[in-house]
Amino acid sequence: MSSKNIELSLFGQVLRLNCPEEQHSDLRAAAESLENKVFELKERAGIVQLERALAIVGLNLSYELAQAQRKNDATENLWQSRLQQLDHSLENILTQQNLYKTQ
Repeated sequence: MSSKNIELSLFGQVLRLNCPEEQHSDLRAAAESLENKVFELKERAGIVQLERALAIVGLNLSYELAQAQRKNDATENLWQSRLQQLDHSLENILTQQNLYKTQ
């Protein structure tokens, strides 16, 4: 992946960032989403200070990320458990087949 500079306008400020070119559109979408979330919060809650709105949105996003990670971990643990059960079942079948062959 080759990195390339990208300019984003976020809350009236221009940010120059370096990221892989394939991720530019995702980064632009993330910036737009962040601006929308902050704007919606400011409108809904009547928050005037940008820093306060950013802190609340950041906290909400962190919480959502932690929830998603926990859900992902639980799903991964479930799949690992199922794979172990399947592996154990296959071992039992192979063992039984070997017993029948030797009789």
